[in-house]
Amino acid sequence: MHFDKLFPSRFLKAGLFGGRDVTLTISKITLEELEGDKGKQTKAIVSFVERPMQLILNKTNGLCLKAMFGPETGAWVGKRVTFFPAAVSFGDSDIAIRVRGSPDLEKAITFDLVLPRKKPKSTTLQKTTVSTVSVHDIATGEVAP
Repeated sequence: MHFDKLFPSRFLKAGLFGGRDVTLTISKITLEELEGDKGKQTKAIVSFVERPMQLILNKTNGLCLKAMFGPETGAWVGKRVTFFPAAVSFGDSDIAIRVRGSPDLEKAITFDLVLPRKKPKSTTLQKTTVSTVSVHDIATGEVAP
């Protein structure tokens, strides 16, 4: 059992993906004030059609969604996004949720991912395929079609 399953939350965590890609359809994007290590901060929250769990949108994933679907977040609603658990080395985590691409793309998109205090990184978002297994049921560990 992955550590992330020990502390249930309303938010998606990379450890809940079971090492699999997960394709979800965006249902809405909202701003919400959340309490964190740095006090209260306003964060973008992404909700999905397939799951009640939400994603706290970080800058990296936000820039990927913007590259795929444009700067107006209203245009993101109804779009499918394929996420994957990626190895990272920051904070107390060893994996993070990242965007692989979308089945809604016509072709792969390459752009420069520019984050504060980091060198621009060429990033390619793929046209992903929708298989019969597109959503990992994080509550039971079973795969749901």
